[in-house]
Amino acid sequence: MKNNKYIKTVIFITLLMLLFFMAKDNVSAAYSIFSDTDDEYIKISADYENMYENIKNKNLYEDKLRNINSKINNMNIMTNIRQEQIITVLNEFLSSCFIEASSIDFSEFSDLNNAEAESSDEKSEDRVESALVSVSFKASYNDMLKFIDEIQVCKTGAAIKSVRFVMNDNDEFYGTIDLVFYSLKMDEAYE
Repeated sequence: MKNNKYIKTVIFITLLMLLFFMAKDNVSAAYSIFSDTDDEYIKISADYENMYENIKNKNLYEDKLRNINSKINNMNIMTNIRQEQIITVLNEFLSSCFIEASSIDFSEFSDLNNAEAESSDEKSEDRVESALVSVSFKASYNDMLKFIDEIQVCKTGAAIKSVRFVMNDNDEFYGTIDLVFYSLKMDEAYE
């Protein structure tokens, strides 16, 4: 009987040890599954946070771009240099100052940032373009000064490069004024 109890105890302890090792393997397998799931959750959560930040940054960028475009439109800076725009602006100045223009010559269009970028081997997304315009005119002295003042205070991105004039015996001035019109080339999707 004692042998019987001894055998039963050994069998019971063996079964317990067997169950313990099987349970240990099952627990480590379960832990492994939960660990993999937890790692995947952390990765998905990080991806979600990155996407959320990108969306916030995109919205912030678009808001800033709209504000910049609004400021540019309020400043009346050209976003594209076209001869018809320049002629329209010049016509307004000339007619408000009672100046007769005999000719308007467009002699140079250039992309200022690309010229600088080419020399430094960089590419620039934002570009400042310019156009050199020469206006030959006939005016009185006061009208010519008024015309020069109009150009200096205008918000269309024009600068006076040079002024040449002569006066005749009737106190009329004949001259040529060289103007540089600037434009800020914007991304076409937001114009």
